[in-house]
Amino acid sequence: MKGFAREGQSQGLRNRTLFILVAIILVSAWTLLTTMDLASFRLHSNGNNNNVGLHKEQSMIPQQQQQPLNPETNTSTIINNDANSNNSHDDNDNDDNDDDAPLEPFTLPLKPAVSILDANTKYLSFLPFGGLTNQFIGVQSAVYVARKLNRTLILPPIISNSHDHNNTHQQWSQYMDLPKLTQLTGLPVLEWSQVRPLTEAQRRVGLDQALKSTHLHGPYHSETEAWAGVAENMTCQIVYGYGGPNLDINFSAQNFLFHFLIRPVFVPPIAPRPNGPVYDRQRIVHDNHNPEDLVIVEDLLDRYADFDGRSPEEIAAGKADMLFLSNTFKLKAVQRGGIFWKEAGKDMHFEPKVMEYATLRINEEIKDDRDIEILPNNDPEELELTESERQNPVSEDGTLVTEIQAPATRIPHIAVHLRRGDIWAKCRGQSVDNCLLPIELYAVAVERAREYAAKSLGLVSHLPVVVATDSTSEEDFAKIKELGWHRLDHTKYGTAEIWGTFGPAMVDAAILAHADVLVGSSVSTMSRIAGLRQKGWYNHESFFPSLKDRPKEKRRRAIMKRRLESTWERDDLDGEILMAF
Repeated sequence: MKGFAREGQSQGLRNRTLFILVAIILVSAWTLLTTMDLASFRLHSNGNNNNVGLHKEQSMIPQQQQQPLNPETNTSTIINNDANSNNSHDDNDNDDNDDDAPLEPFTLPLKPAVSILDANTKYLSFLPFGGLTNQFIGVQSAVYVARKLNRTLILPPIISNSHDHNNTHQQWSQYMDLPKLTQLTGLPVLEWSQVRPLTEAQRRVGLDQALKSTHLHGPYHSETEAWAGVAENMTCQIVYGYGGPNLDINFSAQNFLFHFLIRPVFVPPIAPRPNGPVYDRQRIVHDNHNPEDLVIVEDLLDRYADFDGRSPEEIAAGKADMLFLSNTFKLKAVQRGGIFWKEAGKDMHFEPKVMEYATLRINEEIKDDRDIEILPNNDPEELELTESERQNPVSEDGTLVTEIQAPATRIPHIAVHLRRGDIWAKCRGQSVDNCLLPIELYAVAVERAREYAAKSLGLVSHLPVVVATDSTSEEDFAKIKELGWHRLDHTKYGTAEIWGTFGPAMVDAAILAHADVLVGSSVSTMSRIAGLRQKGWYNHESFFPSLKDRPKEKRRRAIMKRRLESTWERDDLDGEILMAF
């Protein structure tokens, strides 16, 4: 029995030892896995946000940099804008670190997101709309409205849309020179990443909500339990029907709201003043949509000139004065002549580092062409020192973007925007031939551009050509090469790895805007905006190929012209004038 007892004791000891070892292994494995999960998310989050060039991750910025500047008192003030929240979100308790602990974020009791706004400042913001270029148009219109209403503008980021299901976003300040915009217009500009700093776990919840709705369209979608627990209500004024009555909003708007944990509470626009101006909507907007919809910008400015949607209790609680619009992309102006561009868009310049990168790539592509002309690079768009250079930012692959220096020389060139992709779906009733013009017609336009460059700009007559295109056609690539042109291949350069998801498109936009001559696609919004920049910044003409440039069409039009001239001469002899249309 004694021997049995000793054997049992030994067996029990071994079992306890084995149990302890297994427990240690399980705990270690759990810790390692959760740590790896959080580390993986950090990498994924950094990759999605891609704050490459110009701003550090907001969670890494000292608190004083997160505090928005009060433009009137020139002081920074933190206001808890969630007046109805039971969580005080004390800035001194340092409990935010608990959210970053290596635990599954969806099971954590996360604090609601809070916007850091100044109760003494009037703000304006809006929901993004559509793809990248449409989002720029919305920003341009919002700049105009904010200036007219004397409100500080808060920009939503460049956000994923129906063409990009990665659910990423990047700050506009990475590509556009916002300090220069403020300098030129006097408009204070902030970004939501500044006034609404989120913890890593909160960002994870927002991304998860967006991913669950990636392929859904139409009304604002249902919320996950985790997202609903941290989101903040925000009153959103309906513009052009977006937001109501069925909560129908754009794909990009939904992703923005999900990412930043904002729950829109849509309300109809405030009524016009009794003696306010009345506008002919059909003449201005060219549609028969609901006449009660707010869409004419002069009407919006008149209605919201003295707007303050806060109740006395909200004012006493320190809630900020926010005018939040369901979009600005659809706004139309009574005053014609590109008023949004003239008073807002022309002052939105590219960051110098973007220009430096673009010029570097162009020089590399065309430096071996024969008889090229090389000029000193004295473009102020590239050489101006900016705050981003002092921040010494690091790109995703470890390259210092500030190490990209503006080349000492530049090579004059023509930029061709060969828009392909899904442009055929945007022809608005035109035939596909009108949208997907053959490259031969672009070649005709290039020759016109070369003649213009030699006669009007004093450049060599045979400028090299660089092509920015979204085409994936090997046939297109072969024709570009056959013509002796150079295709900008951002996959080869690693542009997305350096600048982030929207980097290739933004660099292309900069190249089109700052080329010596632009040959664009007439059906492309990006080309049209590039043409405005060419004219507004350099007073250069742009060229757009057309079916009218086809040889047969040219001959037909020449014959018609001769016949008309002959008819005019004959009728003029008879003392009559023939009006031909």
